Amino acid sequence: MKSFKKHIPHYISLFAIFFAGVLGFYLFSYDKSFQIGIAIALAASYVSWGIIHHVIHKDIYLSVILEYVSVAILGLVMILSLILRG
Repeated sequence: MKSFKKHIPHYISLFAIFFAGVLGFYLFSYDKSFQIGIAIALAASYVSWGIIHHVIHKDIYLSVILEYVSVAILGLVMILSLILRG
């Protein structure tokens, strides 16, 4: 629990990133092109957040970066498949 409390500011910023993405999807539900841009920005923000978080805590490794990139790509593929379904 002590470790979680130490990371709360970081998790709040991550939550804010995802909240902004969901809000963007809702507000621009009429524009698929803009939603694609939001999805790409959301994935890039997630990777950036992860790298910054681990640099601050001095536990950044290539495997950690690859994990964030792979999760972001997986999420992006899922979101794009929902946006572009026809």
